Amino acid sequence: MASVADGQRAALPSAEPRGRCTATNVLFAGLLAVLLATGWAANHFAGLIPAISDQQHLGRGTLDAIFGIYAVGLLPGLLIGGRASDVVGRQSVAWVGSVATLLATVAMLASQHSGALLIGRLVLGVGVGLVISSCTAWASDLRGTAGAAVAGAVLTAGFAVGPFASGVIASAGAAGVWVSFLIAAVLLVVATAVTVLAAQRAIGAEPTTAADSGRPAGQGTWRALSWALPLAPWVFASATLAFVTIPTRMHTGLAAPLAAGTAALIANGVSGISQLIARARRWGPQAGTVGALLAALGYAVTAAVPSPISLGLGVALLVVLGCASGLLLREGLIDLEAAAPQHLRGALTGAFYTVSYLGFGLPMLLSVIGSARISAIILTVMAVLATAAALGRAARLRRDSHRQN
Repeated sequence: MASVADGQRAALPSAEPRGRCTATNVLFAGLLAVLLATGWAANHFAGLIPAISDQQHLGRGTLDAIFGIYAVGLLPGLLIGGRASDVVGRQSVAWVGSVATLLATVAMLASQHSGALLIGRLVLGVGVGLVISSCTAWASDLRGTAGAAVAGAVLTAGFAVGPFASGVIASAGAAGVWVSFLIAAVLLVVATAVTVLAAQRAIGAEPTTAADSGRPAGQGTWRALSWALPLAPWVFASATLAFVTIPTRMHTGLAAPLAAGTAALIANGVSGISQLIARARRWGPQAGTVGALLAALGYAVTAAVPSPISLGLGVALLVVLGCASGLLLREGLIDLEAAAPQHLRGALTGAFYTVSYLGFGLPMLLSVIGSARISAIILTVMAVLATAAALGRAARLRRDSHRQN
């Protein structure tokens, strides 16, 4: 009898880690669901712009302002959310961000007047910033570099599928805009509810500073940012140039909402696929060099080619810029995870995404300028700077291996 009891006691310690591992896996899956739903809610508006323009009779300048004001809320959301998640915990910031994103989506569901859209997009930006910074850092805490990479890929998938789905729905009828906002809200509710339940079951899922291994915070911070930030400006400059600006310079034969949604699906879909391939093939840090070079190529060609852009060249640009965006996002996030002190990971992730999202204003800048000549100059300068970033990274990697994959 004693031996049986001893055997039962011996089995208990191994059962708890297995249960904890299962709960952590469910939590990680929940975080990915939240990032997918958040990416969907953040970007599905791109596919609705033509339909909202027709229904509300809004000019291009007003639409660009509504689209761009999202970044005004997003940037402080990223910076504040990242640091706050380091201090008060990933969960609290993630849930506040999810609620803000949901409330903004419901507000825009209720009214598509310009004032409601402006306020809704502003609040949405804050909520999305809180979610992205906290959940990406949380995924890194749970899965290391793989967690950071997968989080970026899943977020990009949300960016891709949301506009395409909303474009299809908006093309189907007058109620399409309302239905699209409703779907985004439902996805947010379901993903957040599942993750809240998973977080309650996952023992010890909150990050600690034990993984810092005594590394000086300043040294780790500088090293992380010096590797990641040179890639950051081109991430969403490439993506938004692809799915916002280039479709306006093409004749596709599709209804405007479907054309916008398809462009977003191609660009962001390629972005997500390139990240998954890079992970499966174990591409090293030079993938960031390739991403910057592809971004430079996309800017240069867009600057050189007059409007209208042929369908074949336009699709090729969507693929090139989407691949650039994906590789740059993946490598930047992995650079951070590889070098950042864990107790500052949220803040540094927020800083990286903040610089990345400055590129979100590129389509509005080109629209406000209006002049094709000046727009071409801006894109040419961007191509030169992206090339410089690629060459600088390649040269540095020859001196400093930094990381293996």
